[in-house]
Amino acid sequence: MIKLIPVSNSLELTEDLKQIYVGSFPPDERRDWQKMKELLQHSGFILNKVLEDQELVGLITVWNIPNFVFIEHFAILESKREKGIGGQALKQVIAENLKPIIVEVEEPVTDDARRRIAFYESAGFSVCDGIYYQPPYSPDKNKVKMLLMSFPERVLPPEFDEIQTRIYREVYQQKYPAKNK
Repeated sequence: MIKLIPVSNSLELTEDLKQIYVGSFPPDERRDWQKMKELLQHSGFILNKVLEDQELVGLITVWNIPNFVFIEHFAILESKREKGIGGQALKQVIAENLKPIIVEVEEPVTDDARRRIAFYESAGFSVCDGIYYQPPYSPDKNKVKMLLMSFPERVLPPEFDEIQTRIYREVYQQKYPAKNK
């Protein structure tokens, strides 16, 4: 059985959880671990451990933003992928939220990125219309060209610009547009 368990304090940010996070995202696509600890104090941020039969198998971070929910990071241990765990975890996030859900994904330039997009599409997500860059997480990191996907309906301009502005402000504490680096 798959369960999502919110992390309530920094003592729950175990080395195993950190390894899933660090091992699943390139440096430019992740926060410093200390910043994750600090974010646990933010009322709109939730870091969920994904458990399969009490075993830690992944994580999913969610931001509760006015008008939508934003999934910032979602990772399942590589050895547990392709077994339906991610789909079950995503269904729980969808079931727990009545607002539209937005997620960033890499552009479909690699097989992994294409599989990730197909995974979200199979859950009912659609690629949004608009150009999107994930802002740099810190001055020593780069922005990353990505796509936004939405559930249950496809986001079109000008709503795209409003969502992007909110993500930049709420999640990345930056003004739109992100500074080019």
